[in-house]
Amino acid sequence: MSTAASVFRRRLFTGAAATTFVWIFVTDNVMSLQMIKGRSMQPALNPDSNRLKNDVVLVDKTIRGMMSSRLKRGDIVTFTSPQDPDCHLVKRIIALPHDCIVPLSSPDSYVRIPNGQCWVEGDESFHSSDSNTFGPIPIALIDARVITPVWPLSRFGTRLPPLPEWKKPRIYPNGGPRMSE
Repeated sequence: MSTAASVFRRRLFTGAAATTFVWIFVTDNVMSLQMIKGRSMQPALNPDSNRLKNDVVLVDKTIRGMMSSRLKRGDIVTFTSPQDPDCHLVKRIIALPHDCIVPLSSPDSYVRIPNGQCWVEGDESFHSSDSNTFGPIPIALIDARVITPVWPLSRFGTRLPPLPEWKKPRIYPNGGPRMSE
């Protein structure tokens, strides 16, 4: 014979377990919050040079796998470093498969981006370890796309700036004319 208290406890436990499973599924597969550290994405992220303040951003994780075709030039993404699998980086997509890009390190040459890969760079090139260092990255390394800052509160919901204008002359979409033309 069950009492009202035991029925309540069972329902409470069942509800808490279901909520936990839904929360885990959503944060692993749909969206979550991530703290951004470092200066490589200034001024888009962490615009205050004070290293004690880090942006926390809302990220969209539904762009992985078959949905990666939704990625576009200018998106800010999080990904696993191709050099260190324990390190996660945040950079902007500059070039997509079949595009040509002029690397900052060799302005007299260009790199054609292979199928299934992309070129990523930080907005602050002097403080960024990016595709100029390690080359194009596999799109499969991308974990999420940054949607908007949520912390500090003064930046909550602000729009992220688009692809910086100074980067556009180095990009040849699909190997054609420059983006700025």
